[in-house]
Amino acid sequence: MLVPFLTHALKRVAGYLFLSKDEGDHDLYGLDHGILNVGVPPASMWMNMGFWGQATSFPAACQALLDEVLMAAGLLEPDGMPFGQSNTTRFRVIDLGFGCGDQSIYLAQLTRKIQPAEASATDSPRHFLLDSYVGLTIVPSQFRFAHERLYSSSNINGGRVKLFCADAAKPSTWTKVIHEAATDTSIKEDGTDGALTTPNQATWVLALDTLYHFIPSREPIFRHAFGELNASIMAFDLLLSDTPSIWDLILLRLVCFFAATPFSNFLAITEYRNQLLAAGYDGDKIEIRDISDHVFAGMASFIERRDGELKNTGMTIGRYRAAGKVSKWWARSGIVRGCIVVARR
Repeated sequence: MLVPFLTHALKRVAGYLFLSKDEGDHDLYGLDHGILNVGVPPASMWMNMGFWGQATSFPAACQALLDEVLMAAGLLEPDGMPFGQSNTTRFRVIDLGFGCGDQSIYLAQLTRKIQPAEASATDSPRHFLLDSYVGLTIVPSQFRFAHERLYSSSNINGGRVKLFCADAAKPSTWTKVIHEAATDTSIKEDGTDGALTTPNQATWVLALDTLYHFIPSREPIFRHAFGELNASIMAFDLLLSDTPSIWDLILLRLVCFFAATPFSNFLAITEYRNQLLAAGYDGDKIEIRDISDHVFAGMASFIERRDGELKNTGMTIGRYRAAGKVSKWWARSGIVRGCIVVARR
């Protein structure tokens, strides 16, 4: 009895290791080797919900969402081109959750034309839109990945772009080096303040699809942005519908539990606005625009389509299948709203 049992067990193990579930005992190889042909690392590593107005690919949708936020803040024109500000205008961006660095590279390389009084439009010199970029991420693997990508690029000025691995939700834990980079201050050898001063300086805190993850809440970074950084805020964030059903709230709480996201971060627009007001922002300078129709359904459709494409080559979309179902639920029910938030200093 032992030999037949061992023979059967070995056949089962061999089948598990070497054969696809739907291939039976006929073929040793199917489509599983598709994974061996995938380029590593991928050409892009964007990660956000995306703006699916005209975009058909995931990287294009992710970049489009960033562009929508930048346009709402006034850093890009409606056609997606940077505004041609005067020579004395300086923009600093503190990016809270930069992922694997795609948005960092994109922002660092944005240029604008500045036309001196004596120059014609054709010979206007190009200048970087951002004078300073400071990015934070809490994920060490993403920090290392982004750091290598940015500083291996000949198009990125390492002195203008700084990345840190830190908890963006808790400014009280930031190191002195991060605080100096975020405020553009340092102490010179003679003991004087090394901050550059200009009458036209604008600091923006960017949070692209990240704030609802912040633990314990958004409030510490809102207060820090207003009081310590003297910064405006531009973000894409998830808010709660004004009329959620009790069953939708129960299901959302379960989703938050499995996604390790604080349920208390899902606020209605009025509550969200009140947090910004409590931090010090002027109510007349707060804008919240609902773009849900261009976010959730597009994300759900893309994940479903990509899952089918991967299956055809022996691969799987894995845990993102669940994310697609959640996006589809949000698109159908309207319980969660995807919004662009701008709070000007």
